[in-house]
Amino acid sequence: MRVKKVGSIALDVIVTIWFIIAVFVTICLLSYNEFKVTKFGNNSLIIVDSDELEPLYKEGDLLVVKRISDNKIEVGDEVFYYNTSKDSETMIFTDVVQDKEAVTKTETTYTLNGSRVSGEYIMGSTASTKVYSGLGTVMGILTSKWGYMFLVIFPTLFAIIYEIMMIIDIARDKKDEDES
Repeated sequence: MRVKKVGSIALDVIVTIWFIIAVFVTICLLSYNEFKVTKFGNNSLIIVDSDELEPLYKEGDLLVVKRISDNKIEVGDEVFYYNTSKDSETMIFTDVVQDKEAVTKTETTYTLNGSRVSGEYIMGSTASTKVYSGLGTVMGILTSKWGYMFLVIFPTLFAIIYEIMMIIDIARDKKDEDES
């Protein structure tokens, strides 16, 4: 009896952990912005999947970049920004702010690496970034098409099929009882 109860508790823990991970990954995918970066309020989750951000950040890192207001970004600050000019694919880079110009009360442009970048493309400062080594690889796998299919879709489909089979078995048992 005790072994069965421990097994049941272990299964409940595994299902609970799977459920939490599945919900988190789903929320991450639903929270993509137009640049395919997960945003939670003022925080962006960047999965470093290449060597573009080395030596500061390594492939496989997960970066949590906190957006700071334009009036707090100063010349000399290193920032993350979306670079949309290369081959129509959006890439994320870091660079030092060389100049800052207020265009309107709500719009600021920055000079980064000799190019002018609108404030809407600035993600946040590298100084306020938290780095989680290795978690970027895990998040990259989980938020990929195949990872999501194996993590969320297949287990959910199997659970639904299992529940349908259990309902059919109960209905058969009930029918056999009624016939007896």
